[in-house]
Amino acid sequence: MMLKVKLFLILFLCSFTVFAIDDAELDEDGNPIVVSETVPTWSINNKNIELSSDALIGKAYVLHFWATWCPYCKRLQPGLETIAIEYVDKGIETYAISFWENPRAKPTQEMESRGLSFKVLEKGDEVAKLFGVQSTPTTIFVNHKGEVSFKYMLSDPNDPQLRLAYETLIDEIEQEKRDLAEAAALAAAKKKEEEDESK
Repeated sequence: MMLKVKLFLILFLCSFTVFAIDDAELDEDGNPIVVSETVPTWSINNKNIELSSDALIGKAYVLHFWATWCPYCKRLQPGLETIAIEYVDKGIETYAISFWENPRAKPTQEMESRGLSFKVLEKGDEVAKLFGVQSTPTTIFVNHKGEVSFKYMLSDPNDPQLRLAYETLIDEIEQEKRDLAEAAALAAAKKKEEEDESK
């Protein structure tokens, strides 16, 4: 009897997966189109820093969710910061949002004692909930369009995915600049053509 129930569940889940894949919208090469998740409206106010999704409109940024008691966060942070510092001059800030903390925890002081310079936002439980964060560390890369570009939930400070995620944010900004320049050039060419025709 138990075997029949297990078989039924496996068949049910397999058929659901097939239907889900069949329903997915495909691009011209037949690959599923991944729809970017829009960032929720969020804000956080600490004595040292106030920040919100509204204040970051049009900017790419990274939110690193962590806790002072988390050994995996401690492992990841030095490598993450080394990479993050390289992208500050390119306009991408990384913010460390602490949550799930003991009331007596001092996240800002803890980060400083680790010799790290992340901008720390404390009491970030509500923001973590809005982003659906369920584990530490979770690092979320947000593009300049206000979409989640990548979610990293591992703790490997040497993972090449981290640098790639930052580079992707830069690439998306540069691509938009190229698209705008191309559109402006086309508009100027069309205007000149119309002016020439009217002479």
